Amino acid sequence: MNLKVFYMKLLGNFFSLLLLISLGCSSAEVPVEVSGTVLLGSEPLADGNIIFESLDNSKAPGAGMIKDGKYIIQVLPGAKKVKIQASKPGTKIDPVMKSAMPESILGPEFNEKTTLKAEIKSGKNEKVDFQVKQMDKK
Repeated sequence: MNLKVFYMKLLGNFFSLLLLISLGCSSAEVPVEVSGTVLLGSEPLADGNIIFESLDNSKAPGAGMIKDGKYIIQVLPGAKKVKIQASKPGTKIDPVMKSAMPESILGPEFNEKTTLKAEIKSGKNEKVDFQVKQMDKK
């Protein structure tokens, strides 16, 4: 399976799950537009994903793609932890998929153990920017 096809299927499944989760949210909560820039060091992050999750996981997350350092997504207002994911083609072959699995280029402090936070307010939220660093090479 082509790596891009794998990513697209994975992303499609993720957004389908987000839609199902969001159907359970109160109709009084309306997502707002959030946009910004993500820098890898001092350069725009070429490609990646950004996820805004409520601190207590009580609301549906908002997620989208980062392209050339920019993103625009819909997020429910409130305090959020932010996860940023970016990867490169891996070198280890997955025995089930029979292809190289992608490897993260960012450290865990930007995704699974994120330290990034944002306060999303009602209305348009612009310039919700983040700067990340490449994972230390071992």
